[in-house]
Amino acid sequence: QNHADAMNFATLLSTIDTLKKPTIARVHGPVFAGGVGLVAACDIAVAAYEAEFCLPEVRLGLIPSTIGPYVIRAMGERAARRYFLSAEPFTAAEAYRIGLVSDIAPLGELDARINELLGQLIQGGPVAQALSKEWIRTVAGVPITPDLIKESAIRRAATRASEEGREGIRSFIEKRKP
Repeated sequence: QNHADAMNFATLLSTIDTLKKPTIARVHGPVFAGGVGLVAACDIAVAAYEAEFCLPEVRLGLIPSTIGPYVIRAMGERAARRYFLSAEPFTAAEAYRIGLVSDIAPLGELDARINELLGQLIQGGPVAQALSKEWIRTVAGVPITPDLIKESAIRRAATRASEEGREGIRSFIEKRKP
């Protein structure tokens, strides 16, 4: 049962990370342990100034293994070393500084900030967004090699030739919304 629970949570994080649609974490209170992983697995995270974060696993004799890949990717190795090992709480401002959250706002403005983001996101082509998310996962941390350059050109050409890409280019030329 213990392993099954861990696997279910690991699968949930992977599902959030690989959804084709953009995901936004709305953080308005305390975020501890697995909650930090949920925030890190989302594409965008907006936190209220009052939010606080903590990775307390080591104080419980545990390790943040299932959330680790997402949290390390979001905040970087150096910050992960500090907060995984010290289990000290940190503020929304610190979460923003280290990259765990993409934006911070007063609690009363949190929904307005998220609505602004949603307004931007709905202007994007859903296929292009899904392919962009896939491309980010593919190239993040990978050296830029001749093979990667070739693959990037292949993907650009393919999206330009897609129905969504052709409509986007036409709308740009015609100075209208796609």
